[in-house]
Amino acid sequence: MSERGFTIVEKILSRVCKQNVYASSLVFPEAELVTMHDWYAANAGAALEAFGVERMFDPSRVLISTDHEPLAVSPGAAIRQQQVRNFAKKYNVGHFHDVGRSGLGHVFPVEAGLVRPGMFIAGYDTHVTNFGAVGAYGVAVLTEVTELLALGSVWQTVPETVRIELTGRMQKGVSIRDVAQRLLFTLDPELVDDAVIEFGGAGTAGLGIDARYTLCNTPTEIGARSSIVEPDKIVTDYLAERCSEPVDLLKADTDARYRAVVTVDLSTCEPQVSLPPRPENVADVSTVAGREIDHAYIGSCASGMLTDLRVAAELLRGRQVNPRVRLFVTPVSQEVARAAAQEGLMEVFIKAGAIITQAGCGVCAGGRIGPVAPGEVSIGTGTRNDPGRLGAHDATLYLASPATVAASAITGKITDARFLSGLVR
Repeated sequence: MSERGFTIVEKILSRVCKQNVYASSLVFPEAELVTMHDWYAANAGAALEAFGVERMFDPSRVLISTDHEPLAVSPGAAIRQQQVRNFAKKYNVGHFHDVGRSGLGHVFPVEAGLVRPGMFIAGYDTHVTNFGAVGAYGVAVLTEVTELLALGSVWQTVPETVRIELTGRMQKGVSIRDVAQRLLFTLDPELVDDAVIEFGGAGTAGLGIDARYTLCNTPTEIGARSSIVEPDKIVTDYLAERCSEPVDLLKADTDARYRAVVTVDLSTCEPQVSLPPRPENVADVSTVAGREIDHAYIGSCASGMLTDLRVAAELLRGRQVNPRVRLFVTPVSQEVARAAAQEGLMEVFIKAGAIITQAGCGVCAGGRIGPVAPGEVSIGTGTRNDPGRLGAHDATLYLASPATVAASAITGKITDARFLSGLVR
């Protein structure tokens, strides 16, 4: 094969594999960090023992977060948490973050300086793609996770890349969550299937780290293997006081080969909502405005960051959650929770009548906290809206931005937040 330029993911895997590799190459790259959540970790020890594995490949590179069920609301949940603690101790897990000690495992490792641009990270969860926010390659390993823990890697092909050039600026009252959901509708699933989406272009310059988490989180819902935002000064500034290791801003080469290059104008997007029963079933909020709701949720690895909470609090300030609605607010991490408290956001939520939960996945993790009842209607910022995701299988679940969810919680019906903020009449 003649030499050519590299995409970002090709550069990352070439470094890890210590040889030049391109899309479709079969590789066995050793993960620089392996992440897993409590739901898997509770059974991980039994799985390793079944294969006769007494020691993981490198315990110092393994991270466990108790984020799916941080609040043990039953004896069974308490037992699962105990199993996680026992596993972490027995296998000498290097980064074990128990309840109240960090938050959601797709975000706090970046806050803690454990993730840098150019890293290869494997995780037992499809939303490990969040690490692309700082230019790392996060890939989900599910059925082969026991092999991953034992050997540090699994055989895989180097993915092809779809480049998305972002241009323009979002309109007032439109958020990156609206853009991310719109992409689920406009991108052809066959085009992005098992590919890495590489975000770049002038439009990324206006996106902070929180927005980049959201952008990298959603494409997995239509089959993308992962997503990466081309790292820049925003990333180096964010990591400057968090990461002791040098930060290398990997850029794609100008002659890199892509499956496709797509241009997206941020200024053309309107507030969006995902209709049941799939995240990619996207429409303008106006198409379902007025639908009464019973339940609302702001949080998750897609939209539980500090900027998301600020947007929601601004709408809720001086207002009340509709008496018919239960609004749950879940900070994505302890750091975000502390910052929100210091800024007075938590007081706003409490005064408005919202329910604040422990940092983590919150309602999005199968409705273990704040579930919906049969026949109820929910709108939230979670990652998925398939039947049963938040509890009852016959509940109706919508997905939207923090602004749309907050506005809807106030009015008691699906509402374009721009009407409350005076941006539209």
